[in-house]
Amino acid sequence: MTVCRFRFGATRLRPSRRLVSRPPCRLNSMLAASAAFPSPPASSPLAALTSQLDEIAPRIDIRADQVEVLEGPKEFYETLKQKIRKAKKRIYFSTLYIGKAEHELISAIHDALAQVPELKVSILTDALRGTREDPSPSCASLLASLLTSFPGRVEVRMYHTPNLTGLRKRFMPKRVNEGWGLQHIKLYGIDDQVILSGANLSSDYFTDRQDRYHVFSSKRVTDYYSLIHGAVCSISFLLQPSPSTSSQSGSHTLAWPSSNPAPNPLEEPKAYIQAATSILQPL
Repeated sequence: MTVCRFRFGATRLRPSRRLVSRPPCRLNSMLAASAAFPSPPASSPLAALTSQLDEIAPRIDIRADQVEVLEGPKEFYETLKQKIRKAKKRIYFSTLYIGKAEHELISAIHDALAQVPELKVSILTDALRGTREDPSPSCASLLASLLTSFPGRVEVRMYHTPNLTGLRKRFMPKRVNEGWGLQHIKLYGIDDQVILSGANLSSDYFTDRQDRYHVFSSKRVTDYYSLIHGAVCSISFLLQPSPSTSSQSGSHTLAWPSSNPAPNPLEEPKAYIQAATSILQPL
């Protein structure tokens, strides 16, 4: 039996290095390595290296047959849709943005929610990139219609960098303002599988833009990245459909819930960075 030892480093919320770090830590008991996958013997040349790496980043031991490498963008897209259609418990996506014209992908999520009442969906994107085209059709407006169809079962969060505030935010043009920081995690979790990729969810990444796509069929790996996804969601804006307009319009607002464990990054950026760091460091 081949055992793969995958090392999980810090995810990317860039470019503010103060916000996310990779401190010495070990996973809690839920993610601890199983006795079925023992560490190398103390006499092994790998033992010292493994011990040092354990102090840098979490480690989860899995079998080689739990990892599948997809070859190209079309296979990535078809695999993603196939797994969405079969989802029974959860879907969580972390991505820079979802293309404003990706109605087929949203329809697949919509159909899965309609077929499985227990299914919950959580989507995390970047606030600047996700609203770049507003008030025209955008990532945010596309997702707002999904929220209207399934209230209480779909949550959409949009991370906003604490580096862009005040007059800088007010006068900096769209697209250019994204240079001050973006949410750039790419996680596509469905039930007990997760796809780690560099691909966003848009047509070019589904057709001819080559990236990497690794499918992990491991509850521990999927749960670990769900923790990261949930932590960043908790310090992000909440997308809400505007109640004054129809669901077809896709009109929306971004709210900062009082339950968020960090202050609004646009109002208290320094305090936000401190709170966010304390939340993300243990992961």
